[in-house]
Amino acid sequence: MIGTSSALIGAVVFLVLILVWIRADSTSRRLPSVLDTWSPDQDDAAEVCPPEFVAQIFSGQDLAFILRLESPDLKRHFLRERNAVALFWVQQTSAVIRRIMRRHLEASRLSADIEFAMEARIFLQYAKLRLLCAVLFLLIGLAGPQKLHAIALYADRLTQRIGNVLREFESGVRTREMDGA
Repeated sequence: MIGTSSALIGAVVFLVLILVWIRADSTSRRLPSVLDTWSPDQDDAAEVCPPEFVAQIFSGQDLAFILRLESPDLKRHFLRERNAVALFWVQQTSAVIRRIMRRHLEASRLSADIEFAMEARIFLQYAKLRLLCAVLFLLIGLAGPQKLHAIALYADRLTQRIGNVLREFESGVRTREMDGA
């Protein structure tokens, strides 16, 4: 049985996570929607934000510079803006992942020879990325983007990898269609 103190601690942690989620969600609602800016026929969805930008968004170097200036107002403004940019990147990455999977499902419907093991690996990577985006979304509000550098770079690399697999899959489907014609 769970003790009273364990249940209380669990409830407090759950409440804090809900509050962080609400705060991050309200911040992201003020950002322009990524889906509104994309045209339906955009092909390079997996390369929306170069890895160098992702590394800079989640880097601690800018914060270290701001801290050396010893300005509380500048620090507060910087943290608010950097959190907003990081949340926007997570929103953008999540939209890219959904778009990649939607395109993959469309391409899979056209293919006659689907390999179950490969599809399972792609789905697991997709699920992992969606989970990573959710975790990043929550943790940006709790810890700030500077402490999430490695997770963000990992999510970006995984997004690029899934985009590359989709491009290879689609080119294979097109090649088979051309051979059949």
